Amino acid sequence: MTDDLIPAETYRLLVEESLVGVYMIQDERLLYANRRLGELFGYSREEMLQLPSVLDVIAKSHQETVRETMRRRLDGEINEIEYTVRGVRKDGNLIYLDVRSVRAQHRGRPAVIGTMVDITAQKQFEEALRTLALVDELTGLYNRRGFVTLAERQLSLARRKRLPLVLIAADVDGLKGINDQFGHAVGDQALVAAASVLRQTYREADIVARLGGDEFTVFPLEASADSTPLLISRLDTNIRAYNERHQREFTLSLSTGVALLEGELSKDVQQLLAEADSQLYQQKRERGRLQRAPALSVPFWAGAHE
Repeated sequence: MTDDLIPAETYRLLVEESLVGVYMIQDERLLYANRRLGELFGYSREEMLQLPSVLDVIAKSHQETVRETMRRRLDGEINEIEYTVRGVRKDGNLIYLDVRSVRAQHRGRPAVIGTMVDITAQKQFEEALRTLALVDELTGLYNRRGFVTLAERQLSLARRKRLPLVLIAADVDGLKGINDQFGHAVGDQALVAAASVLRQTYREADIVARLGGDEFTVFPLEASADSTPLLISRLDTNIRAYNERHQREFTLSLSTGVALLEGELSKDVQQLLAEADSQLYQQKRERGRLQRAPALSVPFWAGAHE
């Protein structure tokens, strides 16, 4: 066995002791559940495996969605998916779960393997933020105050655990021109469209906000420098798809800048925002985006390769 391969026993222990719930499903039955999955629902691992159906731990209002999602994966319509679902614990309490899963094969037949993470506390905190009027009225995203409140909590956690973080600044190109030519109602449509694309692009657990005017920001959780190009590429793809689907007076376009928190743990949220904004406007100047608006967002590092 080579050094770069993980021995099967080591891999099994990693899965068994994982802090996230890990499972395998076939025919709506759990074929595998690690200890953490049982803990999420208040069952032992053995009790989880004896459940007649995995839907027994899913809220009734979400069961049809989960059933249809599993069907589409098993039929090969989709391979990988992430979504939020309401779970039901053994004591009857409801929890929010972030679910990620992929299509797999088990003994020659389609199966689903995936992970579950309890995000109930985050959901409860987000609801509390809404009651404190920390949500942007036009777009439904967090406003600046809401973003800073959530981002500071995430930044504090990253410092304690020495985790990398990524902050993305996004700016709607040509908004002033849209307002001047078509009126502020159309400008508002552009802002709502930008918010919709950002919400579609990033996970529900990620922090997405409108800071004011044409300025947006995203604080993707569990992101690093290595994953950042993919995060921007997904945004580009969704902007292109939006423009192809919608015939409007404007062409939606976003410029982006990125700030990284890795070795320098002393940065605060405002410093990260300033760093990302600086990169964003550098690209706007280099590409003439302060005067015109092409159809796609461009990450701040793209100019270095041209």
